[in-house]
Amino acid sequence: MNHYSKPRMTRYGARAALALAVVSAFAVPVVAQAGAFQLPTDNAAGWARANAGGSLFLDDPTAAYNNPAAMSFFTGPLLQATATDIRPQAQFHGQTLDVDGNPTTGGNPNGFGKFVPFPNLAWAFPINDRFAVGGSLTVPFGLESKYNSQWQGRYFGTETKLESIAVSLSGAFKVNDKFSVGAGILGQRTKAELNTMLDPNGAAKALFGLPLPPQQDDVQLNVNVKRKFSFGYFGGFVFKPTDQDTFGMSYHSRVQNTLSGSYALYGSQSGKQLLALAPALNPSLPNISPNGGPASAQFNTPAFASADWLHAFNDRLSIAGTIKWTDWSSFKDLTLTSNGQTMVALTEDFKDSFLYAVGGDYKLTDAWTLHAGIGYDETPTNIISRDPRVPDGARKLVGIGVGYKLSNHMSFDLGYQHQFVSNTPVHLTNQPILGAGTMNGYFADSGDVVSVTGTYHF
Repeated sequence: MNHYSKPRMTRYGARAALALAVVSAFAVPVVAQAGAFQLPTDNAAGWARANAGGSLFLDDPTAAYNNPAAMSFFTGPLLQATATDIRPQAQFHGQTLDVDGNPTTGGNPNGFGKFVPFPNLAWAFPINDRFAVGGSLTVPFGLESKYNSQWQGRYFGTETKLESIAVSLSGAFKVNDKFSVGAGILGQRTKAELNTMLDPNGAAKALFGLPLPPQQDDVQLNVNVKRKFSFGYFGGFVFKPTDQDTFGMSYHSRVQNTLSGSYALYGSQSGKQLLALAPALNPSLPNISPNGGPASAQFNTPAFASADWLHAFNDRLSIAGTIKWTDWSSFKDLTLTSNGQTMVALTEDFKDSFLYAVGGDYKLTDAWTLHAGIGYDETPTNIISRDPRVPDGARKLVGIGVGYKLSNHMSFDLGYQHQFVSNTPVHLTNQPILGAGTMNGYFADSGDVVSVTGTYHF
């Protein structure tokens, strides 16, 4: 069965550690492509199956993060690297108005619209017939939206970047030939950048009735915060009731992050001075320094759980299904503070969401395999919180791909997924301190994913 000497395991571990270091050095900002800013941690075959089946398919090392219990059924050590490019589209249709009810000047660009890459690395090594260990580098949460500073919705956001990179270590134990359990820990590095234009004249008019013309003295607020390391845990089980069926469940904990950094103001000097004077007119307003200052925010990535099923009809055809739940209802608001004062408090009020997917593989020959799947991914956003930063809507998933076994040691997969998103309505009124403008309309969204995976079987 699975027997590996200590020297060989040491060599495998050294190679995996080196590969993790290389991939982490090239980690880049990513774009949201699941509910809100959650990202599937799948390989190319998983994207092609519309994210159905989790990591229950034969020898899928993404199990090291998704459901470590599956590793105890692997036939040998594996190392896998995935490069995925994601391109969401979000075009606004509607109008934005200032505090006087006049149209906001500027164009209407697509805040997304380009492919952005991100890496995924996983390894798994059976130690003997019962025990296995594994690890991964994944990007479970990410977002990047970028509008120019002159667009008509600038007072609701210009640029937003969020990146959570997780490094995990996990283990699995096979209780018997039908049941296994697994657990792991992860360290997560999170950083965020949030930029928006402020309308100080509009704010002065909304708060104090001062007769100043809106949109004349714009000030850009840039916030950069990060958390070097936070920890979480995950675990699951795999049950094989028959030779053809495999069932698995997994759970990933919430990861708590207190992000800290700084904010800076750019633009009109008179606008910055007006913001600085606001607390003198109303002591309840925050002190916003024209020279910037410290900033912090509490940002907890939500817990999620998945139930996966796989049925092998024969040696060539396998079909899988997945139901995934994410605890988005824990994301109530996003509050930015500085020196103990609340600068901006944005109500989010997300709701829990579910992903439903069915997909599978058909083995054409010993070398070639087809992947395909369909799914439906709910959005956690609502009409209260949806804005240009995350113009998210429920999406229908369609995936297709192909796998090629080059040799007994090397295989490749290519996956493509398109996401059909319903028009997502947006009805917002900015807080008075942000200018009291309004945005009414909808976003026309869609998304494309292209993914390539290479897997080495030792």
